[in-house]
Amino acid sequence: MGMEAELERLKRLVFQLLLTTENRTTDFLELITGETMIPSVLKQATATQAPLLAVKEGARDAVLRESLLRMEKSGLVVSQNIAVMYPDFIPLPINLKLAQKKEGIGKIMRDLNIRSTRTVLDFGWKKPEHTTDLNGNPYSVTFADNPAVPYKQYTITFEEFNTPGLHLLEYFNPRMLEGKEVQAGQGIYNAGVN
Repeated sequence: MGMEAELERLKRLVFQLLLTTENRTTDFLELITGETMIPSVLKQATATQAPLLAVKEGARDAVLRESLLRMEKSGLVVSQNIAVMYPDFIPLPINLKLAQKKEGIGKIMRDLNIRSTRTVLDFGWKKPEHTTDLNGNPYSVTFADNPAVPYKQYTITFEEFNTPGLHLLEYFNPRMLEGKEVQAGQGIYNAGVN
C-alpha cells in the first residue's frame, strides 16, 4: 500500500472514530486537528418546535442553539452544530454558562468536569443538499461545497437525571484534516474521556 493510500485510510479511520465516539467531540476535534476549537454561537432562543425525542412525558421548556466550531489558528470551520437543550435536565452550572453564549458545550462540560452519558442515535455521510435540522427540515451547512458531509446525532444525559438534557446534531467539515499529520496513536482512543 502506497503512502498516499495509507494516509487516506487513516483519515477514514479518524472520521469513523469521530462519528461513533461517545466521548466529548470538542476534545476529539482538538486532538485530531492539533488546534484549539473556538465556538461561535449563531443563534440561541426558545425552541418552538423542538424535537421531543428526549422528553416522553410531554412538552418541556427547550432552547435551540446553533453554533460553529473553528480552528483557532487557521480559522477553518470544523463543525456546524444544532443543539436542543432541555434546561430541566441540565445541571444548573452548565445552564448558567450556556446562557452566556460564549463557550461551546464540550468546553463547558470539560471545565466543570460534570459526568454525563452520550448515546449516539445516528451517524454517517450526507450530500449537502440532503442535510437537515433535528426536525428533518432542510438545513444549510457552511461547507456545502463538499460532495458529502459527515454527521453525528446524539443525546447527552447528565449523571443526576434519567432524561437527556441535550439533543445534538453535528455536521463536520470533511476537509478539516487536509494538510494535517494524522496521529494514529493512543491519544485518539483516550480523547475526551470524562
